[in-house]
Amino acid sequence: MGKIESLILGMFFGFVPIVFCFLATMVTASIFFGKEALGPWVLWSLVPGAVLDVVFLKRWVGRAYQINSKVLAGIYLFYSVVALGMGMGLPILNFVLGILAGVYIARKMHFLGSDEQSRNQAFRKTAMFCAVVMAFMCCLMTLLGIVGKVPGSKFETPLLSFTFTVPIFFAVVLTGGAVLVLLQYWLTTISAKITLKLWG
Repeated sequence: MGKIESLILGMFFGFVPIVFCFLATMVTASIFFGKEALGPWVLWSLVPGAVLDVVFLKRWVGRAYQINSKVLAGIYLFYSVVALGMGMGLPILNFVLGILAGVYIARKMHFLGSDEQSRNQAFRKTAMFCAVVMAFMCCLMTLLGIVGKVPGSKFETPLLSFTFTVPIFFAVVLTGGAVLVLLQYWLTTISAKITLKLWG
């Protein structure tokens, strides 16, 4: 495992406790102490995440390709929700996660010395998982749209103007969601195949 690969894996695993503690502290502090208390609480929230990284990160990186698949799935789902929030409810950044998942599974299959059949099966399972998570993100995006009262709102551009009726809203959601899911599946698969070809 090269230095760049170790660095990327370190960032991937290392940000999990930091981001989790940060978000958990923000939510908890805002509920119990109000938004005015967020400043100091947010700063202190970085401490436990940093401590966990100091103690465990080297071990996590060293065993990066031996970590249980369920743990990895949980981390991917966590990052997917964070990415959806960073994208303001649009799952654009989630495509990056799918690509990274493809790169990861290709490298894992290489380190395990898997045969072609096992590799292809692992690629399909990973791509399917990423596609299912994307479908879940699309459901969350739809829910946010309903809560935000998008159905019934007007959409205006210099060339087009119409009202988002309920049928139009769900037609856009279903069509767009299908495209996003299929694209995520394809990106994950192709990134795995390219990674295997270049570094396998």
